[in-house]
Amino acid sequence: MCFDMKMKLIIRFIMFVLLGAAVTSCAPKKSEDCGFVQNVYGQRISWKTSGPIQLHVSSSVPAELKPAIHRAAASWEQTLGRKVFEVIEENTSSPSQPGRDKKNGIYFLGQWESDRKSEQGRTSVYWAGDEIQEADIRINSADFAYYDQNPQQLVRTASTKSSAGYNFEALVLHELGHFLGLKHRESGGTVMAKELGAYTDRVKLAAVDESSVQCEYR
Repeated sequence: MCFDMKMKLIIRFIMFVLLGAAVTSCAPKKSEDCGFVQNVYGQRISWKTSGPIQLHVSSSVPAELKPAIHRAAASWEQTLGRKVFEVIEENTSSPSQPGRDKKNGIYFLGQWESDRKSEQGRTSVYWAGDEIQEADIRINSADFAYYDQNPQQLVRTASTKSSAGYNFEALVLHELGHFLGLKHRESGGTVMAKELGAYTDRVKLAAVDESSVQCEYR
């Protein structure tokens, strides 16, 4: 092999190594998960705004249950020591529907997927990089009845199949955790446990929930 060819190969190899080093140095820095969902780079996903995050309460949510949403939001705010949510109650006669519409919402749905009937609620979170851009909370009113503080006063729709009651504040508290980026966990009495039993009044954040959310937002 001639000298010029060898030099060209050496230069190409050096450039390849330098390019690899540059890509590595520019890669996002991995962070401790702190109970958060992480992106492919190991970064916690979260809202990056310093101001309150708008949460539109669809008019499909019964009026009797709306105070529970405000209390659940206040629980997370008290832990962080600042205003986190701007809860906006919609008063339109035609309830809005969840979807990628650049609006964060909470919806009371009388129809639910037949293969997911065990779900009381579901939060869809959409992000780019490590920044949450939109989130929607869906409440399953087709298969579950709910109450706010008084388990004797169940709120159900015409399609509700369950005769048992579930604490609506406890459910929303859990879903707002997902809304902020938290994932399911089971230890320490967390509100992020996957299952919420009937008549379970899990409406107080556990120490593990407080430390988790403070890890990212404080």
